[in-house]
Amino acid sequence: MKLSSYTRYSETDIYQKAINENWIGNGTSKSPFIIESTHSLSDQSVIKNTSLHLLIKNCTFKSLSFNRCKNLKFEGCNFEFLGLNKCSGITLDNCSFKTTLELRFSHNLYIQGSHIPFLIFSMSYENHFKTCTINKIYNHFSRANIFEVIDTPEDLNIIMRIGPKMYYIKILGFIAATVLSLILGIIIYFSSYSDLIIWSLVGGLFLMAFIILIGATALYLDYKKMQHHPDNQIF
Repeated sequence: MKLSSYTRYSETDIYQKAINENWIGNGTSKSPFIIESTHSLSDQSVIKNTSLHLLIKNCTFKSLSFNRCKNLKFEGCNFEFLGLNKCSGITLDNCSFKTTLELRFSHNLYIQGSHIPFLIFSMSYENHFKTCTINKIYNHFSRANIFEVIDTPEDLNIIMRIGPKMYYIKILGFIAATVLSLILGIIIYFSSYSDLIIWSLVGGLFLMAFIILIGATALYLDYKKMQHHPDNQIF
């Protein structure tokens, strides 16, 4: 899907669109802007940095992404893909997803009565899922979340999986790959190949080792950042 096909909105754009199209409400907590199918957003949209109160009802979106947004409520909406990055204070009620709900660095979300084929759940905390169906979950260090009366064929350990075992396995894998790359680089350096071949291979292996080391460092920092949160809870 080409990025150029997305319509991008800032808070100013949303406010101006609300005024121009006479949306109900004024964007406050007591009177949120109401977005309905008759004047919905583009079905492929990226919305950034808005704290306007929006109520989005009975709309269908192909791909919708929010970045650093809050005060949103969705009722009866259908999505192919919905991404919430660094978002908070968002409610999804009775929504359906064709492919994916992606939560990254998000908190204080309430998701109820929704069907989610694939939940990507990365570095998110203090979110509440209630009476949802979730077919598949990828959990990357998300903690302190509540799953209440959910239906999922996935092993519940995947939801709970934040303990050190999987973390240490990944870290050891990164370290082993880094050490192996460095050893191969040293062996090739002392081999009888031509200088051009030697330096090409050695340079490539050391670059690979550097990239792998960056991945291991990022994984370590993610783990440390979320370690102080309590485990997820399932009721």
